[in-house]
Amino acid sequence: MKDNYYAVLGIMPRASQDEIRAAYKKLARQYHPDVNQGSKDSEEKFKLLLEAYQTLSDPRKKDLYDLKLSYKLATLKSGAAQTGPPTGPYKTTRQREDDAYRMRRPAREAYREYTGPPKKDKLSPHMVAITLFATGTLLMIFLWLGEIMNHITAKDHLERGDFNAALLFDDEYGEAYYARYLSRKAMNANPKILLFDLNLALRYMENPSSGVYMERAMVYFRCDSLKKSIADYEKALAVNPACDTACYALGEIYAYILNDPKKALDWYEASLRIRPQSYSGRFGKALMLYRLQRFASCIREFDICSKQDRSDKRLFFYRGSARLAMGDSAAACFDLDQSLTMGMDEAKPMVDRFCRKFGY
Repeated sequence: MKDNYYAVLGIMPRASQDEIRAAYKKLARQYHPDVNQGSKDSEEKFKLLLEAYQTLSDPRKKDLYDLKLSYKLATLKSGAAQTGPPTGPYKTTRQREDDAYRMRRPAREAYREYTGPPKKDKLSPHMVAITLFATGTLLMIFLWLGEIMNHITAKDHLERGDFNAALLFDDEYGEAYYARYLSRKAMNANPKILLFDLNLALRYMENPSSGVYMERAMVYFRCDSLKKSIADYEKALAVNPACDTACYALGEIYAYILNDPKKALDWYEASLRIRPQSYSGRFGKALMLYRLQRFASCIREFDICSKQDRSDKRLFFYRGSARLAMGDSAAACFDLDQSLTMGMDEAKPMVDRFCRKFGY
């Protein structure tokens, strides 16, 4: 330790790592052999600079060097006080031990002043929060990308018709559940099993079509859940107001299950507003008018039906009955006889009772 590394770099013993590095770079540029070609002094100076920097830039080596330097300075101070041969009277063993203890005291005090390597700066709460936020954001991005890749793979399997493989990659793929429902429906599966797939399909589909709601409404009807069936038909109409099939289905439920001809008539009329050429909707409306005893309107609707399809024996029976109620016996008996000829046996008692005088 013939050279003080701090003096070599021209810095104070409490200099930071940044200051040590800056001092070394400045002097290294000045004494570098490439700059001072052929200069032995510059070469030796550069080697000393490098040795000083390698020692002071390493925290462990720097702490050991500082300890040695403190001990050396304390030893020099004690040696300066005891220069020359010992003088004075003869000293006993105890006095010599006391003198030796006092000579070692500066070195002991220098060791006690050593506080160990510098403590690392603790992370502030602000930096901890930023680190946690960045980590959480990256984790969310990776999870999101994984879900996207799984969905793309599931979509590819579904396009090839393998809905089971699609659900393995994405168990929230509504279209795959609907495809599985259609497959099970073709095999006449249990309605509860079909309902399970439809519920999952509607839960996970982003924009389910009216057809999906209508399929579930029909399954609810098979399970005797009329309220849920009606609710799904109404949802189908909310998605597609031009769905005349849903209107007609509601008319059938109110007409033949709930026995409410007024509401049934409203739904049949709604289906006809969407599709005026619907024979089923027209016949349902005429029949509800007949049940409500609005015979004049009923006959007009049956007349329209007869222009569309004259092979329906029910048409002639109900129109004949309505005409009979209106007092038009001749026209009524013609319709009743026509329906009886076509196989409507319910018309026979009425023909026997009211139509004998007309030769039937």
